[in-house]
Order: sequence, then C-alpha cells, then structure tokens
Amino acid sequence: MKIHNQDKAGKRVYDGPAMGTLICTPDMEKVRSGMSKTTKAIKYISLLLGLAFGQTAILLPAQAQNSKFTASSARGDIPVFAENYDGAEFCASGTIDAPCDVAPVDVPEFDASFVYRFLAYHAQRPFDRFSWQGFTALMTPLDKPDQPALWESFPTRRDLFSEVPYPNPTCADDLPEGTLLLASYLQTTGDALVDQAGNFVLFETRINPVAARYIQDNDLDQKTGRAAFAKSGNAIEFPKGKLFDPASTTLARVEPAKVGQPADAKDSVIPPSAPGDMGAQLLKFAWRVLPDGANAVSPSGQGYYTRPARISLGMDQTLDGKPQCLDVTVALVGLHLVQRVASGNGDRWIWSSFEHVNNVPLAANARRPNSIITDNPFADGCLAPDIQEDDQAYAFYGHQTQKGMAANQPTRGNVKWADQQPFARMASGEPVKGPDIVRCWRLFSGTAEANFIWQRKLEGTVWQNYMLLGTQWIGNPGGATFGVGEVPRYLTNSTLESFMQDQADATCLGCHTRARTDSGQVSNFTFLLDPPS
Repeated sequence: MKIHNQDKAGKRVYDGPAMGTLICTPDMEKVRSGMSKTTKAIKYISLLLGLAFGQTAILLPAQAQNSKFTASSARGDIPVFAENYDGAEFCASGTIDAPCDVAPVDVPEFDASFVYRFLAYHAQRPFDRFSWQGFTALMTPLDKPDQPALWESFPTRRDLFSEVPYPNPTCADDLPEGTLLLASYLQTTGDALVDQAGNFVLFETRINPVAARYIQDNDLDQKTGRAAFAKSGNAIEFPKGKLFDPASTTLARVEPAKVGQPADAKDSVIPPSAPGDMGAQLLKFAWRVLPDGANAVSPSGQGYYTRPARISLGMDQTLDGKPQCLDVTVALVGLHLVQRVASGNGDRWIWSSFEHVNNVPLAANARRPNSIITDNPFADGCLAPDIQEDDQAYAFYGHQTQKGMAANQPTRGNVKWADQQPFARMASGEPVKGPDIVRCWRLFSGTAEANFIWQRKLEGTVWQNYMLLGTQWIGNPGGATFGVGEVPRYLTNSTLESFMQDQADATCLGCHTRARTDSGQVSNFTFLLDPPS
C-alpha cells in the first residue's frame, strides 16, 4: 500500500518525540532492552505531568512509531508499531473486524477526573479511534461510494433555517435525486479558497436528526424563538450520546485480531463505543469542483469521494450579473465532524477533522500540535517548503511561493463566478490563480499511526486516501498557554481554515467557545444559532 501523509516523497515526518513517548525503530529489540531501566522514571514523570488516563491510570510509556521514520516504497518498508490493533478497533460495536455502519455514541474511556495537558499516545488513541469509527459509519457503504451515504439523510443548515435562503432558489427546481445543492463558498474569515485548477471550494453544513430535532423542538430555528429561549433562562444544551447499559445488550464481541507489531505485545481491551443513544452531531464539508473532463482523482492520482452537485448563485455573485445554476461534480477534500458525548468532558463535544491526503504539503516551519510555549506560534506565517514541482502535485499548492516565504495568502480583489470553468474570475474576467496553501500543524505520531492502520484496513476504497488530522477534546482546566483546556492544543484543516492556521486561536474548541446566538446567549459551542441576516 502506498504510504500517505508524506511531507516529502518517501519520508514521513510527524510530531517529534515528547515526554512519555518511546521512539520505535526497525531495531525494536535494542529499544526494548533499555525499557526496564527507564520505565519507572517515565511512569513517575508521566504522573507528574498528568498523563494518566481512564478509570485505571495508564502510566506506561507511550510506544508510537518513530516520528521520523523513513520508508522506501521500493523496498516495501512500512512503519514499525509497538501496539496491537484488535479487530474491535474498527467497528463501534466491536462485533466485526472491519469498519462498519454502527456509529459510535460515546468515548467510554473518557474520564474527566484525570487532568491531561499534553498529547500522549495511549490517552489520545481512544479519541482517534472514535473519530475514524464515526467517519466511516457516516460514509457507509464504504465499498459503494456511488450509493447514498448516511450523512446525505441529514438536513443542511439551509434546510433548517429559513433565514438562510439559497441565493438562487430556482436551482432547487427539478434537482435530480442524490444531487447536492451547494451555495456557500466563503470561509469564516470571509475569504474564498480557490484550487490550482482555478475553481472555488464550496462548503456545506449538515446537522444530524438528534441535533435538528433539538433545534426545532425549542424553536431555535427562528429568530423570535431564539430570543424567547434566551429570556427563559434555560441553557442551550444539545443532547449527549451515551451507551446502553452493558447488561441490557447481548452483542457478541469479536476476538482480538492482531494488526500491529511486535508479536509479543499484550492484547488490548477495547470497550465498545456503541450501541447507545446518539447525541448531537454537526458536520462541515469542503467540496472541490472537479475540472471539466477530469477523472475522480487528485493531481497525484489518489481517488476522491465524489458527488453530483448544483451550485446556486445570485446575481451579485456572478461575473455577468445574472443568477446561475451550475451543474458540476464535486470531490470531498475536507470534513469537520463534531459530536457531543456523555463521558468525561464530552459535554464540550469531541472535535474531529479529516482531509484528503493530496490537498497540501507540510509547511517548512510546521509545529507540533503540543506547542504551548508561545502565544505566537508562527510569527512569520506558515512558510513554503523546499519541494520541487515534479516531486508531487497538490490540489491547493502550485509551487508559486518561494521557499521560506509565507504561504496561505488569500486572494485579493473582487472575485466572481464565471458560467464556465475555471469558475473563479477577477472582475476583469481574468482567471484567478489559486494560492499556495500549506498545512501548518504536524500530525501527532499516534494519530499518524492510526491513519496508517485505518488506511490499510480501507485499502481498495477511496477512503484509504483520507486522513485524520486530529481529534480535540477538553483535558484540563485551561489558562495561560493551555487555552481553554483543549488537547491537542491546536487543530485546523487546510481546506476549512486555510488562512487562519497560523493564528493563536487556530483551534476548534478555542474558537467555538466564543459561540453565541443572535440574541447573545451562549450557544453550546456552535455558530449555527447565529445565522447571517
């Protein structure tokens, strides 16, 4: 299988070694021989740093793959793991040894009584597992991407809120079944993202039935209802997912199926994250318009998950000043998946972010997501890497930015939609050249390992070409350099927060903590309840 998440051809660079992390190299015996001498010291330091996790504190040194592992595809090298991955890793119910359509409802290992300030391998693993289980459940049937997926049954933001109409309502007329109706193309910064083919990226928010029902039952889908709710004195509390009582279920658990190495590691016990009552779930998609005549593959040949779509455009958005309905094929390039759960600090939601492996390269000065020693992590911006144009082609990086200069610069000027590709045009009609976008934050090594395992499990489907950027959750009280207590400290998506990755608040939880309704009420970490006027 081709190794993904590459920063350079043939080289995988993730988060570097940190406290509580054992560097695993191909020569594992030499590493293990020194473990007995250092385990007690690491356990003690880990306890002081608050790296304990779960009802029974896991104080063993984390054993992740070498964060600077160099693999040669010609030799068939793969990363070496110090963990076993049970078959129960892949399905939330733990009943089959494969990704399945059972959605996780909680993170049973999440225990708020333990304070956790830094990323650590064993503590992060349940959250990354939860993210991958949730992602794959939403996308089933995984081997038939042309069939409707679960998420397509969820209402969109425009479906729920009549205050957010489509720019050209006639585009909904005679919309073919299975065709997305898209309209949003500005990020939260107000900037449009244009890919290297000169087309806009479109964004779509979906709300699962649990969250939608809560919004409608409390009249939060109307401005007058939100005002009345604010005056009532009641807090906005979306439903939390929780597991059924284990005694009431009779699901047969799968026998452990060892996927990782080394062979002498002990079997892990993975508690099921389903069945149970599903909590609120919010999704935000980033869709790239496929160029005319292009196959459903990235510039470097990795397959995309695609959907037919119609783009609704008002007269103020188009080059010729006329409303338009554009029929296109779009490819998934980014996704935020946010879910509220009962365990631990899950009332502040679990925040997962995915993107396609061929979106962007890693910045030359990319930092670890544990970077807490500065309030200004990128004083000079996120810098263009030293890569040649023939090394790899990316959807959002065109090798225009000189090495060491700041990338992620938004397109300036009055940008409009043309009625044919490339769609992004200046007011003069000249095509817009997409900016060079880089990823500012490295993957945590444990997350990179989870990606490798899941991508291998998904081999033969388009989903092997997607990666988890990280899973964020509340692990400590916050303050000073610890933000609002989010772990990892930083998390952004190159297609959803392209131009704000270098900012001090480049963090899902840190940003959404400020969310309010249009009546000024704290809105439980979502901006949905402050729709644009």
